[in-house]
Parts: sequence; structure tokens; C-alpha cells
Amino acid sequence: MAKANYWQRLQRQRITRRRLMVGAGVGVAGLAVAAACGDGGGNGTSPTATTAAGATAVPAAVPKRGGRYKAVTSVSFDTLDPHISIAGATTFFPRLYNVLMNRSPLNPDFLLYDLAADGGLETPDETTYIFTIRPGVKIAPNDLGVEERDMDAEDCRVSMERIEGLPEANACAFVCEFFASHEATEPMVYKVETPGPYTWFLFNIGRFINMVLPRELIQQDDPALIQRASAGAGPFVVREGGFTPGEKLSLERNTNYYGTDPNNNNEPLPYIDGIDSLIIADRSTQRSAFIDQQIHEYGAANIDDVNELTGQYDVNLTSQEPTWTYISFSMNVDRPPFDNPKIRQAANLALNRQEYVDRVYSGEAKINGLVHWPVRGTLSEAELAEVQPFDPVRARELIKEATGEDTVDIKVMFPASFPLFEHDLHLQIFVTQMEEAGFRLNQDPQSFPVWLENYTNKNYDSSLAVNQTYETAEIPLDWQHSKGPAGSGIYANGLQDTEVDAAIEASKTVTDPDELIEAIKQVQLLIYEKGPSFLPLVTPFSRTVRWDFVKNYPHGLGLNTNLLIHDWSLDLPA
Repeated sequence: MAKANYWQRLQRQRITRRRLMVGAGVGVAGLAVAAACGDGGGNGTSPTATTAAGATAVPAAVPKRGGRYKAVTSVSFDTLDPHISIAGATTFFPRLYNVLMNRSPLNPDFLLYDLAADGGLETPDETTYIFTIRPGVKIAPNDLGVEERDMDAEDCRVSMERIEGLPEANACAFVCEFFASHEATEPMVYKVETPGPYTWFLFNIGRFINMVLPRELIQQDDPALIQRASAGAGPFVVREGGFTPGEKLSLERNTNYYGTDPNNNNEPLPYIDGIDSLIIADRSTQRSAFIDQQIHEYGAANIDDVNELTGQYDVNLTSQEPTWTYISFSMNVDRPPFDNPKIRQAANLALNRQEYVDRVYSGEAKINGLVHWPVRGTLSEAELAEVQPFDPVRARELIKEATGEDTVDIKVMFPASFPLFEHDLHLQIFVTQMEEAGFRLNQDPQSFPVWLENYTNKNYDSSLAVNQTYETAEIPLDWQHSKGPAGSGIYANGLQDTEVDAAIEASKTVTDPDELIEAIKQVQLLIYEKGPSFLPLVTPFSRTVRWDFVKNYPHGLGLNTNLLIHDWSLDLPA
């Protein structure tokens, strides 16, 4: 897709309610999908696994009802609180709760309506968003004392208000900064005013960190309940006794779920009875569990791994796209020696990113700049070669200029024995490269929960870190901002440079598509001059294989969007 077309669709936000309703159709899982482009709106379609990839098709066979899907994650579950979790549970929140609506970052033509009614968005001007809530979005049966009632606009208001009051909330960067006001103007109408034009509004409102919860769940006397159970209106609910932090998560079908399948006589969704997720950190153990059908999905190591599995077993490659995430090196500018820009610049030059591509991913990855390569607005290969060349000699010179010494001591924390995204392999290469460039490393391995707490609270000098999925340029740039990626100073507080802060903030208001891409590039170049405090390394390709009895599993619209589609099914062997 040409980049001008991509950004052009993102900026056409003055969409009247009538226009969206004309262009919308009833989508899979009860979600309306509007193609918000062109002067007359677009044609509605159902974003199944095939249409997500660009084809127009319906499932080849009538979906079967029943069966439990066996999922897997490489990282521990921390909490079921969708506003603060950053670990393995995050991808399950769209199964439990609702977003107002979602815009696919990979195909901005797709607007998926969830809690907002089909076509229920009106933007009378570039700072006003009015959502009409869908009737009949009913809360699941639960034992948390939350009434099985329809969700409403007040639930939206209370949920966003909670995010505003939680500095640790992942969506604080969005809600705290870009909600000038918000209110339930009517029982089923929720209105948001932004302080000015904001490029990323429709992307952020639909992320899994912005889930809308029943207000009773938020206002209850025991707030810890939200961390270990659920009472939402999504397609599933946490099974009784189904959540153990660090061990397991089991979900049951929400019998109250509003969604239906228009391609199958409006059959109630979801088709499956539930989802059971295991935590298996080691890839080889995951692979063995997949072959034994203890799990139904497996993230293959590379294309050779895919070919071997598909050649021997009845499995299919169901998605093949960038992971949209990465391992990064984060430096705390509040602590020496990283308060010195020359030390940060030396770290940038110490990293041979191509070595990670070759050795960790066998060439199936690409080098990142400050904004990772799958995202629009990245620097070209030639531009990256200029601003982040592998130059350990110059790195040592910068260390000498900064300290008067040939080497410098740094303390680096990292999650120990952590294979997610091959973190352990990155670590081996990272240590060697940094030491060859004049950094003497004091390694500080920590258990994942301890590392996560220290990372959240900025209790580190530097860290080799895993990151969440970022599908736009906004959050990677926010890591360099003084308020950090969450907008509240947790995880990091950037360069603490007013010029950089102003440039990042200005980029979020750009509405012309070409100017936006250029603004994102110019912000990156400015940060390189200042000495970046957050360095993404490389982003690999992701190849997920599933057993062929997993039917119509969604892909191709981005992680957040895919997780909101619930028409897939299981045709389990007898």
C-alpha cells in the first residue's frame, strides 16, 4: 500500500454519523466494519482471516460449535487488570472486555465497532468524537457481584477516568494527555474532546490497554478482584479458578455475548467453548507440546521450521507478518554515566544490529531505527547507516571524551532465563559488542517479576528489555519523551530535553499524510543528535502455525484488531 494512501485514510477523521452508517456493514463477531475512505464512504465487509489478507471470501464450511482452544504464551501472566498489565495476559483482554471501536493499523480502511454501535461514531470537527453505544452488550455471568446488564456510556466514562487516575496505566499517555474532557452526555452517548488535532486517536481508542470495564467492577470495595477475575461483556469470562498468576489462564464462553456471525445465519459467537493458555517459555518445549497437540498454536523459529512442520503434520501457516516488537537497550538519563549524551551516542555506535539479524534470526529480521521498521515513518536503510553505523572505534573515542578513560563501567539489568523473542540470544551478542566498544558491564540478571517492577519504577541504570507490540510510531518516540511511553514517567523519562519533547508533541498534531511521515523522520534525526536513551535493536518476522482443525483464525489486520474477531472455530478430531 502506498504510504500516501495509508496516511491519507488516517487523517480523514471528520466522519459524520450518516456517512459511517451508509458505509458500514454488519461484520464478523457483531462488529461493523466501515471502509472510511472516499467521499461517499465505503463498502462494509467481514474481516475474516481471508478478507484481512485482501481477498473476498466466506468460510469454506459451516463452522462447528464447541471445543476448547489451547493457546500458549512465552511470558508469565502478571495481572488480569487490563489497564496496568504489560505481560502475558494482555492479549486476552479483548476476549474479556470491550473497546469502543478499533482501527486497523495495517489497513486503516477497516473500522471495527465493538461497544460503539455499528456506524456509531460522529466527528463533527477534528477535536470531537461522539460514540453511540451499542444496545445489548451484556455483561457475562460472574461471581463478582456485577449485574448482568447492558453496558452504557457511564461505563466508558468511569473506565477512562480510572486510567486518568492511574499513573501506572499503560494508556495514560493517551487518556491523560489527549482527553481534554469526556462525559456521558446521554445514557448511551459518550463524548470525548481532545485539546487539538490528534493523529493517533482512532488507533489508541481501540488498543487492548483501553478496555471499557463495567463501572461496578472499578468501584467495588475490593479492587484486587479485577486483578484475578473478570466480569466483562467480551466473548469470554475467566473460568472459575482459571487464573493463577505465573501459571495458567482459562476462559469460558460468555453466554451473554452480543456477537453473531452474519455469514452463518447470525449464529451466536463465539463458536468455541473456551480457551486454555499455558505458559511455556522454552521454544523447543513449545514445539514438542504443539506436535503432541497439547497446544494448538506455535510460533515457528523460521521458515525452515515452518516447512518441516507443514511437511510432516496436518498443520498450516496461518499468519506471516512482522512481530511489531523488539528487544531494546534502555538507558536512564537520571543516572551516570547515561546522563552524558556522549555515552549514549557511544552505546548507539557499539551495536552491530546486523549481527542480531544474522545470528539470532538467520536473516529473517530487519534492523530497527528509533521507530521499528514495520511502522510508517521509519528512516531508510541509507539514513540509518548514517545515524547508527556500527563503529566501536568511534564509540571508544566518545567514551574517552566523556570520561577521560578508555572504558566506562555500566550496570545492565535484564530478565534472567527469558527466551521471549530470543532475549537470551540477544544478551550474548549484546555483552560482547558492548565490551568490545569500551563498556565494562556489571550484569544484573533478575527474575521477570523483579525486573518488571524495577523497570516500571525506573529503578535501573540501563536495561536490556522486551517490549509490547507497537503498531504506530507514537510510543517508540514517546520512550524518548520526558513523560515516558505511558505519559506518567513510568518505565522511562526519555532525554529530558525540551526540544525533543516539543518535536514529539508537534508530530502528533500533523494531519497531512506526507508531512506526518516527514515529521516522524525529523524527530528521529533530532534524537540521534541528542544521544537517544532508548535503542530498539531488530524486529523479526512472525510465523505462526496451527493445527488444521483450527478454522478461519483471523490475521492480517494487526494484533489488536485480530483479537477483536471471534468467528473462528474448531473442527477437532473425534
